[in-house]
Amino acid sequence: MGQHRSDQRTRGVSKGPIIAVVSVIVLVLGVVGWFQLRDRTSSQGTAAAGTCVEGDATLTVAADPDIAGPLRELATRFTESLPVIRDHCVSVSVHEADSQAVSDVLAAAPDGPWNADLGPAPALWIPATGTAVERLAGTGAVDGQPKSIASSPVVVAAPEELALALTAAGTGWQTLPTLQSGKDSLAGLGLAGWGSLKLALPTGPGSGATGAAIEAVAAATVNAGTGPLTEAQAASPQVTAAIGALENGSRSIDGTPAATADTLDKLSARSDHTAASFHAVPATEQQVFAHGDGLIAFAPAGATPVADHPAAILTTPWVDETLGRAAAQFVEFLRQPEQAQSLVDAGFRVGDRTPAATERTPMPALEQVLAPAAAPAAARLASTFANPAVPQATTILLDVSGSMGYADGDGTRLSNTVDALSARIVALGETSNVGLWVYSRGLDGSKPYLVKVPTGPMSDGDRRQRLETALQSLRPATATSTYASMIAAHDSAVNAFVDGRPNSVLLITDGPNDDTSTTKQQLTKALSGTAHPVRVDVISIGENSDQGTLQAMAQQTNGTFAAVPSTQGPALADALEKTLS
Repeated sequence: MGQHRSDQRTRGVSKGPIIAVVSVIVLVLGVVGWFQLRDRTSSQGTAAAGTCVEGDATLTVAADPDIAGPLRELATRFTESLPVIRDHCVSVSVHEADSQAVSDVLAAAPDGPWNADLGPAPALWIPATGTAVERLAGTGAVDGQPKSIASSPVVVAAPEELALALTAAGTGWQTLPTLQSGKDSLAGLGLAGWGSLKLALPTGPGSGATGAAIEAVAAATVNAGTGPLTEAQAASPQVTAAIGALENGSRSIDGTPAATADTLDKLSARSDHTAASFHAVPATEQQVFAHGDGLIAFAPAGATPVADHPAAILTTPWVDETLGRAAAQFVEFLRQPEQAQSLVDAGFRVGDRTPAATERTPMPALEQVLAPAAAPAAARLASTFANPAVPQATTILLDVSGSMGYADGDGTRLSNTVDALSARIVALGETSNVGLWVYSRGLDGSKPYLVKVPTGPMSDGDRRQRLETALQSLRPATATSTYASMIAAHDSAVNAFVDGRPNSVLLITDGPNDDTSTTKQQLTKALSGTAHPVRVDVISIGENSDQGTLQAMAQQTNGTFAAVPSTQGPALADALEKTLS
């Protein structure tokens, strides 16, 4: 039989499937590894950013004192969120800075240097009102349009009894100057023994409400509605007189603190307000809220100014891109609902959220909001407030002798003087007393002088128009009788003396005294030892040979003497502005 060969070899496995499986595994592992590497790289990048490879950066915020406190708490909250901006770890530092002082520095030198007396140079500025920012228009110091982070109406902080009386009388902003300047004016509101209103007007740190209140008074005085007040309205005689009445009354108050917060403290500490040195002070609703019990926020009738606290990002040389971005991010943080509620809890209004009213601090409804005045109008108000017109009783004694008809520039001495007087009379406030006398020789029978308009209040009917009509009717006459006319005008002013204000005779002349019937000695004697002090102010035109006597007369009566070379040009107008107010 044949035998079959036995085959002991094991049958081999195909390599193809194995290679395929291994390839898949390697591919999967590669993909997984790539994703892990990518995630690791991303995490490392994030970690690198988180470690602030560019270092730390501090965002400095200059804030008005009334909002600096709440902002510090919010700045801490923002810093604790560990913000990273352009690989910088950012922290926020808030310091107090008076809004007006910051505005002054940036308006004067937007490119620096910064005034270190106001604290470290800020990248973000939050003043009390937009008026402070408006002054910087055109300087390039502010980036874009600032956003309001919180608002607070400007009110009058007053003791409860006074606040209730003012409310019951429907007192408006335009009424405050009358109450401030009138005699025993609060008696008419049922407050016997209080005398006149004593409204303090502080101008120190945190006193932005004073300027806002002045603007509200001005707008209400000229019926500007919700504004904005124009420069022409701000320069009007009515506004000039109203601001003068408020500020002159405030300056007569002894011991008014410079800061509004200190004024509120002193006012609320009084128990007998009838004997207090002042009765009330402009403040924001938030300042009254933060002050606590003791005072009420009275909102005068009319459009209400609002402290809107705009957040202005600065573009000054000390603000780089990192700080600019940090400032923008912090502003957005402040405007979030969580932060807004913190500001409301501090007494501010944010959007439709208002602080909780208390019995002592009722939150007035804002029916009309006064739009802030543009920079020119605001500057005019500030100038008037800083240099208020003091109401006077002035008799103008104008030389109309023949030499006043001499040519002088485009007109005559008389016509130029009439034009300058007309312009000045238009600017006079309602509280001034003014009259017009003219003199030459034989103008009223044997008298060398003529009373064209008796001295009296500018608020008296059509006095302003009567003065203008009388001025335009003047023509040069003959000789000059200065001494006799001055004695008569001065005696009249003494007899009609107005208490509580400066009384004066304003002499405007271009020539020496031609009337020898009255001597210098008689003039000197007549001006001495009078029952009331009436000063003599002199404006001498051209080369007047009698200037020595005229100057001595002014010195004798504590008046002023001004020699103007010509009636053409600004010298005469400047002299009239200083002597006729």
